[in-house]
Amino acid sequence: MENNHAFHEEDISSFDLPSTHRLPTVSAAQVLEDLDDDLSRHISTGIKRLDEALNSDDSVDTSGSKRSGGILRGQVTEVWGPPGTGKTALGIQLVASALREGQGAVWIAPIRSAGKDSQRLPHLVALLCRPAAATIPTSTALVVIDSLSALVNHAFPKAPDGPSLSAKRLQALQYIVGALQKLAATRNCAVVVLSQCATKMQSERSPTLIPSINAGVWEQGVSTRVVLFKDWVWKDSSPSSVSFAGVQKLDGKAEPDTMQSAAAFRVEAAGLIGVHYDTSQPSILLSRSPRTKRKLAEAGLEVPDSEDDEEYGWEREDDAALPGMPPQWQGSEDLLLGTQAESDDEDGDGSGGDDGDKDDEAEDVEDQNG
Repeated sequence: MENNHAFHEEDISSFDLPSTHRLPTVSAAQVLEDLDDDLSRHISTGIKRLDEALNSDDSVDTSGSKRSGGILRGQVTEVWGPPGTGKTALGIQLVASALREGQGAVWIAPIRSAGKDSQRLPHLVALLCRPAAATIPTSTALVVIDSLSALVNHAFPKAPDGPSLSAKRLQALQYIVGALQKLAATRNCAVVVLSQCATKMQSERSPTLIPSINAGVWEQGVSTRVVLFKDWVWKDSSPSSVSFAGVQKLDGKAEPDTMQSAAAFRVEAAGLIGVHYDTSQPSILLSRSPRTKRKLAEAGLEVPDSEDDEEYGWEREDDAALPGMPPQWQGSEDLLLGTQAESDDEDGDGSGGDDGDKDDEAEDVEDQNG
C-alpha cells in the first residue's frame, strides 16, 4: 500500500470534507443542556409580531420571560413574494441582527456576482456542497441565498421540452435542497432562501401566486416558509399601504391561519419597522372571501332564444312586418333555408314566379275555349 501511494497520490477527491460528511456525535444530555443555555437559537427579523409567529417554543429563559423568536438556526427557511414586498430588506435585517449578536453572516447573490461562472447553477451547487473555510466560516450563523429560483429556472426552464428536462430539474432540486439541509445542520446556521413568485392559472377560478420553486422535493426540504405581500390597512381613519409577512409553514407543519396572523411592517432607512393597525377594520385582502359563481337567474340575465319575448314588447304576429330576406351572399350557406322558405311563400300567394305565369296561361286558354 505504501509503495502504491509512493507512485500514486491518495484518492481523497471523491470524499466529502471530514467536517461535512456526517453530523457531530453528541450525547442527549449535552443536547438538552445546549438547548437550555443557548439563547440565540433564533435570529430576529426586526418585527416583533413576526418573531412571535416564528417562535414555536413555549419555553422560558432564566429570567422567566418567554424566549424571543425569529428564524430558527439549523433548518432551511424560504421567504417568497412578489417584487417590491421587502424580501431583500428582510434578508438585510436578518444579517444585521446576526452581526449585532456577534455572529457571522454570509450573503450569496448569484445574479449580482461578478463573472459569468458565478452566475451559473453548478457554481452555486459546488459552493454549497463543499463550502471552504474562507467562503463560509465556522462562526457563520446565517446564510442568505438570493435569486436561487432564477438560476434554477435558467438552467432547467419549465418549457415542455420533453420528460428528460423535467426529470433533471427534479433531480437538481432534490440535490440542492439536500445540500442546504446538510449545510444548516452541520454548521448550525439558518439558511434563508429568497425566491420569486409565479402565476398559477386555474380553470374556473382566478389565478393565484405561488412560489417560483414549487416541486414536491423542495416542499419537503423547506422547514419554514414566510410569504410577503402588499396591502392597505386603516391607520388613524385613513388607508395606508404597508407590507405583510405571514408564516405559511413552521417546523415542517402548515399554518392554517397564515393571513390572520400576518405581521404588518414598513421598510425605512433604519430597517424594518412594525406597523400597528386597526384590527377592527381589516384590510381588503384579509377580509376578502372567495368569489362564488352566481346562477343565471340571480344575475337578471336571459338565456338567448328564450320563449319570454313578450317582456321586450315582441309578438309572434310581428314577424309578418319584417322585410324580406336579402339575396343569398356568396359563401353564406346559413341563408339557404330562409331564401327557399320565402320563395315557397311567394309561390303559394301567386304573386310571382314561374308557377304563377303557368296559371295565367291556363286561364287565357279557358277564356278562348269559352
